[in-house]
Amino acid sequence: MSFKTPLADQMRPQELSQMVGQQELLSPGQPLRQIIDQHVNIPLLLWGPPGTGKTTLAKIIAKQNNYPFESFNASTDNKAKLTNQINQYPDDSFVLLIDEIHRMTKTLQDFLLPYLENGHVMLIGSTTENPIMSIVPAIRSRSQIFEFKSLSDADITTMLKRAVTDIYKLTDEQFEIEALNLIAISADGDLRIALNALETIHAISPNITSENVKKFAQQQHFNYDKKATKHYDYLSAYSDSMAGSDTDAALYYLAVLLKNNDLPSVVRRLREIPYTYIGLANPQQVTQIVIAANQAEKVGMPKAKYPLMFATMLMCISPKSGSFDEIWEKLDKDTEHPNEHPMPRGLRDMHYKHSEEITGGGLIDSPFASPHQIAQQNYMPKGLIGRRYYYPKDNKNEKKLEEQYLKLHKYIYQDDYNN
Repeated sequence: MSFKTPLADQMRPQELSQMVGQQELLSPGQPLRQIIDQHVNIPLLLWGPPGTGKTTLAKIIAKQNNYPFESFNASTDNKAKLTNQINQYPDDSFVLLIDEIHRMTKTLQDFLLPYLENGHVMLIGSTTENPIMSIVPAIRSRSQIFEFKSLSDADITTMLKRAVTDIYKLTDEQFEIEALNLIAISADGDLRIALNALETIHAISPNITSENVKKFAQQQHFNYDKKATKHYDYLSAYSDSMAGSDTDAALYYLAVLLKNNDLPSVVRRLREIPYTYIGLANPQQVTQIVIAANQAEKVGMPKAKYPLMFATMLMCISPKSGSFDEIWEKLDKDTEHPNEHPMPRGLRDMHYKHSEEITGGGLIDSPFASPHQIAQQNYMPKGLIGRRYYYPKDNKNEKKLEEQYLKLHKYIYQDDYNN
């Protein structure tokens, strides 16, 4: 029994001209496009959300270079498979796509190094994580890193229209552009999700209409309105209710968002806003809220609602502080022209040869050799000596921090206080 090729695989572009999105990387003259066009054999690290074309581009590069193509999943595959792939091509270069390369062990990354240097393996690493944080320096230093962005709704609609006309052979009377737009919006930048949804809807009904898409959405909890204004209104109401310390309102808006399958947006908010709304007023609860948000993401719905309710209630009940926004306003203004405020010479980098003679780098008192491990010397740039950015808010925790903060400030800059 033969299996039908999934629509997403049928629609996979075979050449650069068929790809959508990533034009800031793939337009003629752009660095990544030049690497591809000039057949430069250099490792590439492609990072960004799923469904944005990373795997597709790897296959296109292999085809354009006339190289064999192999894929390795860092989450599930092992060293034996990697060794076998390399040994298959003892005298030839080949493209090796490593999916989820951020999960690859340091041992395996080190194992690859000699093959990258001699050009045997043209590595293309695909990851949703920033490679700066997850890939060993030896690999990073030999690679070019490019960030892929989520596809726009228009890009996804273009591919959906291509699918209904080229694959399903539908006429203009058999599909509605608005229906394709709704599917595109729901995919949130992931082309694979959009094509899978289109394939299912077409299997249910040969005609692709807005009504059919909405019926499918209701049956599958498929949130076709995710990018509509109303969606962002509920997210805003959720955040503002927590800022305003209204526990019941925040819980209500949380429930609306979760029932509309928007766990990711809730988790993102709860990772960000504790630092904005609570900050130094209650650092311990900031940590608890972020841990709860991370846990919710791990367990998923429906159990995620419990850590999210916990985090939401802590957000509301905790004392608030807007210190960071006020601090940033002052910093933003003072750092518009940093060249106008040269730093003290002794703060300059001293980790290179003759740094002391060239810049005076490192010629500053060590705080660890001073009384109380605090050096009474100037750290601020010229023109900003003695400047204060932090003025504590009226809450119990920041009052304690204020006492220590002012002691340190006065001790370090005591000459300024005495004059």
